[in-house]
Amino acid sequence: MQLTAPLVLPDTFEVAEENQYFGRYIFRPLEPGYGITIGNALRRVLLSSIEGYAIATLKIPNVAHEFSAVDGVIEDVVDIVLNLKKVALRPKYEDAPERLFIEIRGKEVFTAGDLAQQAPGYEVANPDLVIMHLDSSAVVQMELTVAKGRGYRLAEENKQLLRGRIDMNEIVLDTSFSPVLRVVPRVETILYKERADYEQLVLEIETKGNVTPREALESATHILVEHFTRLLHSHAQVPPPSPSPATPSKDELLRILLTPIQDVELGLTTTGFNSLRNAGINRLIDLVRLQPKDLEHYRGIGRESLEKLEAYLARLNLKLGMDVSAYEAYLTKK
Repeated sequence: MQLTAPLVLPDTFEVAEENQYFGRYIFRPLEPGYGITIGNALRRVLLSSIEGYAIATLKIPNVAHEFSAVDGVIEDVVDIVLNLKKVALRPKYEDAPERLFIEIRGKEVFTAGDLAQQAPGYEVANPDLVIMHLDSSAVVQMELTVAKGRGYRLAEENKQLLRGRIDMNEIVLDTSFSPVLRVVPRVETILYKERADYEQLVLEIETKGNVTPREALESATHILVEHFTRLLHSHAQVPPPSPSPATPSKDELLRILLTPIQDVELGLTTTGFNSLRNAGINRLIDLVRLQPKDLEHYRGIGRESLEKLEAYLARLNLKLGMDVSAYEAYLTKK
């Protein structure tokens, strides 16, 4: 004999208010207690696990550290760094360049919107943010690195992650990647099927604008679903880890190094691949001699392409920046 009614599942998702920066969503009906359970789970993931973009390094000619002053600029470098940390960036396309070269000339006020005009691969959600005030005759050049990540990362952590990709005189910033500023879950009781103890979840999400509230909510939902799916299938046998590739012999390594890059899948876009070919990088031995920071200057090779490239090379027991001096004689051979 069935003495309990089937579990009530929500059938309504209502958008009460929504724009680029703020969204209010209503989810109902929910069984008693489910509102706070779902709301708290979403809030935690929204505030900690949504990926975003931030400026990670700053380089200004003749500026060695952040306690310096820049000729013709009212703010010192500390203030400029604090302002750059607030810039809300969003790439317009995959593999947008992660190195930005900015020149400020003939401006008394330089804003995030002005920065976006010189970074065509990115949109800025807060274009009115003032980065610095200048004398009208001042000329300032900056080189910035844009990184992707989650949560908040201290400058010391970024230094470790960017080791080998930045110069000694670059200033490394603390980075706040999270595009979500505030999440407020509110549970309200509603009348449903002649019972007054059912609930609806009202979820308010505020973002920086580089990710919309709806996009953030969808990402958080996918993350939770992925975790619960792993629980659902936890009884399945977990496959053993793949064995590490054996270290190739010297002759085998030479054969791999002399492989033309068009014969392997590097995970690059057509633009990135052509950039390498145009620069005379025709074989893997030409490629692995480069440092990661060298590749950042090639058109069509951004952060994601670089990660795919490094992963592929690792499978061949190769890496960027490796010492191939023992094979230099083969660089001139066809």
